[in-house]
Amino acid sequence: VCVALMSVIAEQFVVPTLKRSTVPVLSFDVLQIITAIMKLSVPNVYLWLFMFMALFHLWLNILAELTFFGDRLFYKEWWNATKLEDYWRLWNLPVHNWLVKHVFLPIVN
Repeated sequence: VCVALMSVIAEQFVVPTLKRSTVPVLSFDVLQIITAIMKLSVPNVYLWLFMFMALFHLWLNILAELTFFGDRLFYKEWWNATKLEDYWRLWNLPVHNWLVKHVFLPIVN
């Protein structure tokens, strides 16, 4: 369902806006470029939310169920983050934990 909604949003809103914005980008029409970016902002938010729902909430839980993975903490309450630092720490825990373990700690030590 999420992938279908993402494709509908992309086909109905994103692709036509991008096609119409090629001429203003090539001619450096700043006002038209800003208008195109603003028209893409709302569909982009929905695409990100549907991607998050499809990947983290649905797909990873299905994979966890099939592999008998007990710890299903893939994300925390990222929507309540007040700072960007909190958002990046909360929205994708597998990536955050991997980066802390394999990048941050070796650099610090």
